[in-house]
Order: sequence, then C-alpha cells, then structure tokens
Amino acid sequence: MTEKKLLSASAVRRHESGFTLVELSVVLIVIAVLMGATMAGMNVYRQAAVQRMYSDFVLGWRSSYLAFVSSSFGVQPGDSTTAPTYAVGGGLNRPLCGDALIGAMLSRGIELPVGRSRETPDRYVYTDKSGAPHEIQICFETVSWTLPGTTAAVPQNVPRHVLRITGLTPSVANTFDSMTDGRVHASDGDFRQQGFEASMFSAINWSADERASMNNAEEGEAVELAAYLLVGR
Repeated sequence: MTEKKLLSASAVRRHESGFTLVELSVVLIVIAVLMGATMAGMNVYRQAAVQRMYSDFVLGWRSSYLAFVSSSFGVQPGDSTTAPTYAVGGGLNRPLCGDALIGAMLSRGIELPVGRSRETPDRYVYTDKSGAPHEIQICFETVSWTLPGTTAAVPQNVPRHVLRITGLTPSVANTFDSMTDGRVHASDGDFRQQGFEASMFSAINWSADERASMNNAEEGEAVELAAYLLVGR
C-alpha cells in the first residue's frame, strides 16, 4: 500500500512539474509551422488582391480613357473641344484629377471602374503587408516621355498621355511594373516611377523598398510612391 502511494505521489509530482524540454520544443515547432503557413497564405492572398487591383481598377481606367478619346475624336480629357491642344487639361503637366476627371468622363457617358465608392471611383483602398491601409488615386496627365533614339546616347523626349497613380507601396509598384512590362525598371517601359519618365538612363531601380517608412508614419508602414502608366501617344 505504501509503495502504491509513493508511486502515485511520484506521478503527481511529474505532472505538476509541467512539460519537458522535448515537449516544449515540439509545441514551439508546431506553432512556428502554423504561423509560417498562415503568413504564406496571407502573402498569396495579398498578391492576388494586388493583381486584381491592377487588372480591374488600373486597366479599367485605361479602358475608360481609350473610350473617351475614341468618342472625342482624339481630344484629351479636360482639353478644349473648340480649340483642342490634344493634351490632357489643355497642356503639358496639367493633371486632371478628382471631380474634374470624373465629371469629364461622365459627361461623355464613359463607364468608370469600381473604386472606393460610387462618389470616388478614382480611388482604391488596399493594405500593405503590415495591415496598414493605403489609397491609390488615379489622374490623367500629358508629360514629357523619353523614347529610345537612333542611338543610345540620343534619346527623344516627346509628349505622351499617362495615367498617374499615387499611393503605391514599393511592392505594389513592382508588381504593377512587372505586370505591365514583364520586368521591374523604374525608368523605362510603359510603367515608370514619377520623376523618371524622362530619364536618359534605363534600368533604374525603384527609389524605395518596403522597409522604408513614410514621414510621420508609424514604424514599419511602407513608403508611398507615384508612377505613370502610358495610355496614349
């Protein structure tokens, strides 16, 4: 009887002593595997959401632009219909944004993509990898655009009509660039970082990465960039 009590007391002491190191290691490994799988799933979902944002929203606005120009016989949004300059807003570097852009499109019965809301179809909200919200906004603009010249040392700067996109995190900008041009360069192709659209240098990297933080933003929140998508000649 005494021996049974001793064995029982020993079992109780082992139970009260908690998990062994091996058991704790197994638990930690399982937790790490589950967290890794969850993060991988979130990254896949986030990447798919970015691709939908590009194909449905950004390219949707490009389609709306092309429909406008087709219906106006080449006159650009915001330009004069009686004395057209054939530049967005009536001249170089005159962006057409917000209510003026929406009004110009709707005046010709152009269907607009689904954006943040019915009142703001030119905006789209998404989250970065840390869960922080960001908002991209669409404008149209005519800018000076660099084209390859007859030699690499003599590029040509010509007016081109672009879709200006603000509020891009570096990872979203890289995804948009890759989906547009099949590569990631900030200064060439049809998708370029604002400020490099007339650069003489090709294959320039985007000026920020996801580790950077915005001014006055919380630590870890991604910096925002602006870019141009070529939509018209």
